[in-house]
Amino acid sequence: MGRLPLVAGLVCVAAGGAALGFALTQKQQGGMAPQATDAMGSAVAQLDGDIRNAGTAVETRANSIAENLQVKAVVGTNAETALDLRNTALDFKAAPGDVIELGQVPTGGAPIVLFTVPEGQAPSPHDGKPGAYEELVGGKIRVTRVVNITPSDPAIAAEKAGFVTVTRTLDLATAVKRLADVGITGTFVVGDQELPIGAPGPAAGSKMTKDLPNHPTMHLVVDEPPVVGGVAPGVLYAGAGVAGFGLLLVLIGLVTGKRRPDDGAVDPAATRSTQARGIAQGTPTIPAMDPGLHLGGISHDATPGSMIGRWEVVRRLGSGGMADVYLARSKGEAGFEKLVALKVMHAHLARNERAVEHFLDEARLAATVHHPNVVAIQDLGKIGNDYAIVMEYVDGVDLERLLMSARAGIRPVPLDVGLGILRRICDGLHAAHTATASDGIPLGIIHRDVKSANVLVSRNGGVKVVDFGIAKAANQSHLTVAGETKGTPSMMAPEQRVGEQVDVRADVYSVAAVGYEIVTNHGVNLDLASLAHLGVENWPHLPPPSTLRAGLPPELDRVLLGAMAFERDKRPANAAAFETEFEAVMKAHGMSATDKDIGRWVEAELAFVHPTPPKVASAPAPAPGQR
Repeated sequence: MGRLPLVAGLVCVAAGGAALGFALTQKQQGGMAPQATDAMGSAVAQLDGDIRNAGTAVETRANSIAENLQVKAVVGTNAETALDLRNTALDFKAAPGDVIELGQVPTGGAPIVLFTVPEGQAPSPHDGKPGAYEELVGGKIRVTRVVNITPSDPAIAAEKAGFVTVTRTLDLATAVKRLADVGITGTFVVGDQELPIGAPGPAAGSKMTKDLPNHPTMHLVVDEPPVVGGVAPGVLYAGAGVAGFGLLLVLIGLVTGKRRPDDGAVDPAATRSTQARGIAQGTPTIPAMDPGLHLGGISHDATPGSMIGRWEVVRRLGSGGMADVYLARSKGEAGFEKLVALKVMHAHLARNERAVEHFLDEARLAATVHHPNVVAIQDLGKIGNDYAIVMEYVDGVDLERLLMSARAGIRPVPLDVGLGILRRICDGLHAAHTATASDGIPLGIIHRDVKSANVLVSRNGGVKVVDFGIAKAANQSHLTVAGETKGTPSMMAPEQRVGEQVDVRADVYSVAAVGYEIVTNHGVNLDLASLAHLGVENWPHLPPPSTLRAGLPPELDRVLLGAMAFERDKRPANAAAFETEFEAVMKAHGMSATDKDIGRWVEAELAFVHPTPPKVASAPAPAPGQR
């Protein structure tokens, strides 16, 4: 009796509140147009990323030069000798647009420039003082890094110090024009310097400031148009009336809707029936993976020593948007034990049929791939009302954490190890791409989320691709909604980013992006949405790897950037063909990488990832929202 007024009252309160909000916020309308706001946000993100990437590139180049033994000897000589050695002994090359300056500072004296590359460049204004500098000069950003060099001769080092300055200039014309084209006016501010944007209007309103996230001394200050509009009286009064009537109905419902003491009693028989079924309502029924698993529902906060079915929890590895992951051990007779990674779907998702099929497809697809470079699926089924996947446990760490550690410590991945890892990733993906069903029909699996976080590297040098949670196959139980984009945008092929049909060359593209990070020790962001304004020409708009790391085989520029071509037809046809290109580079330069070689690098890097290595290494947690 009281339920109807209560529901109607709540609806009226919501509708009236919405009308009031609309009326009262009309006076805020008339500010910056949405397209202008979007353009400014995009320009800020692009500027911030370009400046950050330039800073990383010049810093890496400066550090590399400063550690060169020949350079350490040269900075102890004079300008004439240094210039002669530059032309004969030093292989100095600057990336297009960069300037390299080598100099020395005598104790108590003024800095001396020994030479610049290219020749004829004006000396840097920073006088050899170590540091990071970003300056606005004539409509361009000048990004500079100055690094100290200690002369190799201790006697000379006591009298003078050396320095190297690397500078890269970024033109702001494109970003400024893009802002001006959508009607934005104001200034780009770098420290105490300003660059005008657009033509200022006659009656500018308030100012809007947008900081560059990674560069606190830089921001856009733009004119915001004057506020227009005002409160809509009719809507205001109507909203207040509807909301007031709704409150009255809510009170009536609360008064008349009091339940008798026996209202809402739970039928014990019905409860027992539901528990006996042990199946979450609304989910498809599948066989249990093992009778030993049917021990009732589990706690997703299982503590070490607790049991999940026949597995004893060692510790929780992580949690994502779809599942919790535990390191667990199976108990057998005669003291037999086996470590597994147990992935348990969140209970609240078990009522969503599409989510369940998505979760099960991950295991079904990965279980069809039998290859040493793909994490094996050992079982699949239900634990009480919950769905679980039992996976091979990899005693190691994900590649992303290893690369982040190496990058933070400026420790480049040994090239033979890096290329060896890439070859193994290609092998694992090719096995997935060519997997067939039991009747021999190709499954057409495409991973669609290849990134360093989804590659596990073990302490014994094993390399395994993991997480087929968003993989695509020809006979999947669930289908991706048309136009739906899944994956990691920063590593995603352009055709995948815009929701087009993808093939194995999308995975090849992502492997190349991982390869770029490995060999250069730099992160990348290839999100089409962030780079579209730069156009297709020169895609992926990354400096050649050989300009970021000295000593890289020049053919790696072609191999990696070619595999990231915008047009998929220009990439290697499949992962096997891509692996062959890496193999050719290694053979040409006498490189090899055994599992032991990779394992030694992992152990060395884990000393930095985990200062006190745990007895059992952690496996990667599922990425939020993707599992």
